[in-house]
Amino acid sequence: MSTTDHPAGERVPLWVWPTAFIAGLFFANAVPHVLAGPLILNLPTPFSGGPGTLSTPMINVLWGLSNVGIGWILSTRIRPWFSLAPVRGTIVAAAVLFAIFLTWAIGSQPLPGRFA
Repeated sequence: MSTTDHPAGERVPLWVWPTAFIAGLFFANAVPHVLAGPLILNLPTPFSGGPGTLSTPMINVLWGLSNVGIGWILSTRIRPWFSLAPVRGTIVAAAVLFAIFLTWAIGSQPLPGRFA
């Protein structure tokens, strides 16, 4: 099914919007974690053991790649509507907003050993 297989006047189903938004969140969350490996950074992940603890660069890369995979899977579910600018814009807006939030949330926390 190509990206233009939806009828021109058909409304976008409601489930497409939260799916696009969540895909954007996963794509945004993937970036710092995938970059943590080559930069040898320890960042928090769900596997780090709780607040204030950090995961190794390898765990971060694996976590980041899983975020890319989940975002990709969600994006394929909305593929028939992906040709519409508002759907793509939802993904991009969610990614940008979440990146700003992550920068604020993680940057404002003291993370001992981030570069260790």
